[in-house]
Amino acid sequence: MMRRRATTFLFLTVASLLPAGTAAAQGECLLFDMQGKEPVYQSGEKVTYTISYTWGIWLNVGEVEFTTSLVKAHQKPFYYIEVNGKTYPFFDTFFKVRDYFSTKIDAQTLQPFYMQRTIDEGGYRRNSVGHYDRKREVIYSSTQRLDKTQPVKRDTLPLTPCTFDVVSIFYYYRCCDFSKMKLNTTYTVQLAMDNDVHCIRYKLYGVEVINIKGVGRFKTLKFSASLIAGTVFTGEEQVFFWVTDDENRVPVYVEAPIKVGSIRARIKTWSNLKSPLYMEDSKL
Repeated sequence: MMRRRATTFLFLTVASLLPAGTAAAQGECLLFDMQGKEPVYQSGEKVTYTISYTWGIWLNVGEVEFTTSLVKAHQKPFYYIEVNGKTYPFFDTFFKVRDYFSTKIDAQTLQPFYMQRTIDEGGYRRNSVGHYDRKREVIYSSTQRLDKTQPVKRDTLPLTPCTFDVVSIFYYYRCCDFSKMKLNTTYTVQLAMDNDVHCIRYKLYGVEVINIKGVGRFKTLKFSASLIAGTVFTGEEQVFFWVTDDENRVPVYVEAPIKVGSIRARIKTWSNLKSPLYMEDSKL
């Protein structure tokens, strides 16, 4: 019913394609100094999304849950972000997905220093880990197939201030000032995934009020971003996503075309947000 890794790449669009909040020349990536900046999220935050797929008709095939914890480590307190994605029991029969992403973010700089990606998709199982070394400006990555007997593949990836993994990029840019972006201007950011670094292009279109079925109406900021070419995407499509125009900067809706059909994610539930989530005609 779903092409291999369709769910993984949708998780990526939900978790990682939020734009930088700094005005820049076209194609550039400039960042704020986050040292000591209070994040817009807090420990205990949980947000869940419903995943839908269409090839003629829309079907709800699974969900993704994001959870945030503050770990008060002795030397360096950090936020531990975990993302769990799964197909619903009925669709497990056709293509079972159990995907896990995590990142550790320095509580002072809001920069990541660890990432993990473990996927189980229709029997295809893989684990990837990355350690950031900011002094040497590299990421030490290791990837291994788990469904086959294969050695661990190790690489050293280039690291810049604009390089993130698929989870930390989302939480970092939630804390940026979107008002400093120019409308319809292309920006870039680097995304480290497995043993490679990809360039993501994105732009801001402006304010739009959208209605999320079964949830309500939200005032949002609409963005688009390029997608990584691969099994699911050709590299020519754009994903569109809508982020709350409030203190939380939470994505509420994502839609992307794929080689066969389209995929969507819409917010389902949320709890323990740091600020009230603003909805048209009400505040929850």
